[in-house]
Amino acid sequence: MKAFTLVLLLGASLTQAAEPYKWRDSEGNVHYSDQPPPRGAKAVERPSLKGNLIESDTLPFETRMLAKKYPVTLYAFAECGAACEEGRALLLRRGIPFTLMSRDEDKLTLQKLTGDNTVPVLTVGHQPPLKGYEASQWNELLDLAGYPASNPLGNLKKSPKAASVEKD
Repeated sequence: MKAFTLVLLLGASLTQAAEPYKWRDSEGNVHYSDQPPPRGAKAVERPSLKGNLIESDTLPFETRMLAKKYPVTLYAFAECGAACEEGRALLLRRGIPFTLMSRDEDKLTLQKLTGDNTVPVLTVGHQPPLKGYEASQWNELLDLAGYPASNPLGNLKKSPKAASVEKD
């Protein structure tokens, strides 16, 4: 048991030592070390080394290309209620990436776009915006742009941000 504990402690200390330091000396030379830099070192950095990670998109290639060509935007504010939730659910069910415009600042943008603040409003590419939620109209507009009728990756686990991007 003591040997096992010793191995665990040794392993933990080695992982700490693996974090490198980068600094410049007084002559401007760059140094890398697993030991803290000496006093007087300049531009000290301790980069965080993360494991190798290959990020992959959770959307099929065709859907990504459609999203670039025909971006989808949903205007939905808190006071909208069920209609906005149903519209958002339709987009999520179909696996369509969209930008959700839901902040107070977005109301001015919607006012300029449609002339009022009636929500929900769906825009797809450069097509005229659709006011109100009517599933058949929304599906028709999305079909016209070429978006899939159902989520082709619906059985895969994906991050919540994959389908909906909240505007910052």
